[in-house]
Amino acid sequence: MARDLKLIKVCLENRGEDSETPWAQDLGPAKSGDKGSRRVRLVNVPFLHAKPTWGDVIVVSPLEDGRLTWDANGVPWSKIGTRIEEDGGRYAMIIDYAPHDPSDGGSAAFKAVYKACEDGNTDLQKAPMVCEGAFGPADGRPGRAYLAVKDALEPAEVMKRLRDARPPCDLIQIHPESKPKKPAARKPAAKKAMAKKPAAKKAMAKKPAAKKPAKKPARKAAAKKSAAKTHFRGNAKSAKRPK
Repeated sequence: MARDLKLIKVCLENRGEDSETPWAQDLGPAKSGDKGSRRVRLVNVPFLHAKPTWGDVIVVSPLEDGRLTWDANGVPWSKIGTRIEEDGGRYAMIIDYAPHDPSDGGSAAFKAVYKACEDGNTDLQKAPMVCEGAFGPADGRPGRAYLAVKDALEPAEVMKRLRDARPPCDLIQIHPESKPKKPAARKPAAKKAMAKKPAAKKAMAKKPAAKKPAKKPARKAAAKKSAAKTHFRGNAKSAKRPK
């Protein structure tokens, strides 16, 4: 809880349900809202409402019984910012802590977690995380703490910082639910190139050698006529016999 501030109790609810009464810093009369409404800055981490949370400025209005109340009025989570006058730049986380030595009721474990959240800042406005205990460990059940974390820090980074501080306890992330890490995809092993066998050459059918055309037998020279022609000596005219 913040010190040296004018603190008042306020009520947070949602149409009459999820009612809780955190402490808040009174910032004076509000310009909006019903008569008697006031601007306040939350100095607790609410347990039933993720927003508003520690550091947010809201307008609270008096009900019939006089309680200064903030009503979420049933707006969906995506529009919850319309019900907050000044966003403090933090979101809510829930963690469980299981002390290694529960004999002290988890006191040493919670103090170590609280100190890790402050990160050396006595001014909680500058602290990366504001821690508030919900209940301590008992009967084998871990203790629970609520955190108001600066928007710049991702939940995974929050858990890393807390674990790096080595508190004497095991830490479990409850809200927001941690996402399981996806296993790294294995690269398929490179297949060894199989030595390719030389393709079997198909036996080429040998064409039968072309047969040389048979030589025609040489024709025998025509036989010469044996009878020679008679030649006449003297006058070729037939001779007349003398009478």
